Amino acid sequence: MFVVAGGAGVAGETVASGLLRHGAAVAVTSRAERRLADVREALGSSQLHCFTGDMSDLAATEAIRDEIVETLGRIDGVVASLGGWWEGPPLTELDPAIWHRIVADNLTSHFIAARAFLPALFGLPDAVYVTLGGVGATIPIPHAAPVSVTGAAQTRLLACLAAEHTGVRLHEVRIMTPIVTRHWDRADRELEWLTGEQVGDYLAQVVSDGFPEPDQLVLHLPGP
Repeated sequence: MFVVAGGAGVAGETVASGLLRHGAAVAVTSRAERRLADVREALGSSQLHCFTGDMSDLAATEAIRDEIVETLGRIDGVVASLGGWWEGPPLTELDPAIWHRIVADNLTSHFIAARAFLPALFGLPDAVYVTLGGVGATIPIPHAAPVSVTGAAQTRLLACLAAEHTGVRLHEVRIMTPIVTRHWDRADRELEWLTGEQVGDYLAQVVSDGFPEPDQLVLHLPGP
């Protein structure tokens, strides 16, 4: 059974859908019951289980984790699809309140999720923990600087967890294009943009026991 933290978002839904297509039981978390209901209707699987809670707080996130384990049993892996895109003024004009919000949404959320869920994976054979990243961690993007900064820091957070020898297989999947889904199917889409099906199928491969790059911390989709 796999947990998709933030699975009611655009990227998270593609991951949940991909895991379901490959036969996994999936627990999706979100703080918005309305978004969970939308995902439940769109994916329509008896293997999908939805849990509501605010994962910005460690105690609340641990409570969600415990509820998932009590309801569904052992967690085999986690995919953290947390945070989102932002564009606005340059850093020299940025409101500190916006900076703090993006750091909380795009970076602190990953710390909280790892702090809560990784201990549930310790000692389990083939346990895997994956975060989703984006192009901002690779390229400094003007007017989206807080996303680039938090993206790079997210990678370092995962690297530090790996250096601390958690015993859990760790990956960041850096999605390098927009994702074309039912939420965002633009008429001006470019041919190389990834579809939700491609993202979901790739994540299902990453969390599988036979994934051929188990020691590669940062994975790029498409390849670099």
